[in-house]
Amino acid sequence: MIWDAAVVGAGPAGATTALLLARAGASVLLLDRAHFPRDKPCSEYLSPATTDVLERLGGGILGAVERTTHARLDGMKVVAPAGAAMVGRFRGASRPYSLAVPRTSFDAILVAAAARAGAQVSEGTAVEDLVWDRGVVAGVVARSRTGHRATCHARVVIGADGLRSVVARRLGLVRYSPPRRFAFTAHVADVADVDQLGELHVSDRGYVGLGPVGGGITTVALVLPLRAVRGSGRSYRTEFFAELDRFPGLAGRFDRRRLVREVLTTGPFAQWARVAALPGALLVGDAADFFDPFTGQGIHTALRGAELAAECLIPGLAPGVGAATPVRSYERARRRAFRGKWLLERLIGLGVGSPALTDRVVGRLARRPDLADLLVSVTGNLLPARRVFTASVLARLLW
Repeated sequence: MIWDAAVVGAGPAGATTALLLARAGASVLLLDRAHFPRDKPCSEYLSPATTDVLERLGGGILGAVERTTHARLDGMKVVAPAGAAMVGRFRGASRPYSLAVPRTSFDAILVAAAARAGAQVSEGTAVEDLVWDRGVVAGVVARSRTGHRATCHARVVIGADGLRSVVARRLGLVRYSPPRRFAFTAHVADVADVDQLGELHVSDRGYVGLGPVGGGITTVALVLPLRAVRGSGRSYRTEFFAELDRFPGLAGRFDRRRLVREVLTTGPFAQWARVAALPGALLVGDAADFFDPFTGQGIHTALRGAELAAECLIPGLAPGVGAATPVRSYERARRRAFRGKWLLERLIGLGVGSPALTDRVVGRLARRPDLADLLVSVTGNLLPARRVFTASVLARLLW
């Protein structure tokens, strides 16, 4: 059998792409090495605009997410190294809040929706290589947990297999850029003083992000420079709470006995693909680019990228039509949709590596709530990035 599409990775990017393609009548194979539900190191934050994507997906997906254990966040608080704190609230939307949902629930909802749409889901299946036909990607080679190896032919392969994407590596597209960081994430119960705000605490060592995900549980992410993780000789998984206590705004807020999920690791970040599409293959979500989790863009980019991929691929998957032209159009669509946010994310990622600059900017935002609301709403995908890149806004941020 030749599938219309083989989607590698059943996280938000892959499951959503598979769902949309299957709904359009394509034959879709969705593969993932894990079994769902499964946990994932992640901020577990769905920016306000993500809710709009879930509503567009239909099929009761948004309702299913809202019925599961979750939290609502009204905005973000950022604490600078010297102690200045700013609070920005989401503005400019009918739903001025974000959702925070455990990935065990969120990913399983999307995978189930893809299966209902007609995608064949193959869990516990690791993709090892790509199949080529005269220079064009033509399928994948996969291995099951039992060791069975199979070749799956497809008209197009979608790499949605995350930061360690096998598809991106086999295509030779992976690139790196500074700043490179590593994250340690955990679920902790009964964290003191948690409210309906996400929090980001920055220091000269790195930063910590935390936010409730419902049921009295808080996701906590410790993000450190890669050089510190590799060169310290320390085990940040076992010293997780000791490291958190080194941040003044976090000291004393955690009871290490209330750890309810082991510390998971992910990174290094600042990885991107030279291009996100080649004849017969394209990349979606973290497989295409993952810069830094500070702004919490990952899940929205995954879902919006899946929409763009499906819009470009569906015309090319009609009988007798080649997929090369839609694949090329995907590159253009991604640039139009994400270019401004890519620049903003990179600038913020670089900026939080400078304590003096972070102190300066956060201090100004603390005195100008309207500016803080603007920046938080842009990072929440409610407003276009160009609203930040004006002379007046940049001047108010830096001088």
